[in-house]
Amino acid sequence: MRIICSFLIIYLFVLGIHGCTSDYTENLGSGYFYRNEGGDLKDILCKKPDGGEIPATVLAYAYNKDFIIAKQRPRLPQDPLYEKEYRYVNGRDTVYYWLIIKKKKVVIGPLNEKNFEKERKVNNVPNKLKFE
Repeated sequence: MRIICSFLIIYLFVLGIHGCTSDYTENLGSGYFYRNEGGDLKDILCKKPDGGEIPATVLAYAYNKDFIIAKQRPRLPQDPLYEKEYRYVNGRDTVYYWLIIKKKKVVIGPLNEKNFEKERKVNNVPNKLKFE
């Protein structure tokens, strides 16, 4: 009986570590993908080294064949795994916006909402591409 109880405790412990994670990825096209490793590690990366990224924590995103848009609240200090160090003018408690132009491999952000809307217009991002 003691062996069975020990086995059950170990099994539940291992299940708690590995069985309840929320690892998830979604292909966003053109080499880009959304990655959710649980907690606040949610980002958008590109498989190609020159494709750019949107660092954690991505709160919402939408995409089509040409663009990716995202809302993000930065995880600070920034994880060293990202290609560049991003400058967040208003700190960690502000929501920032991002635009990826897939064909050009251009990442624009972090932006405030007003500048994000300007970039949408300049780059002809369709109005139907919106956060849900």
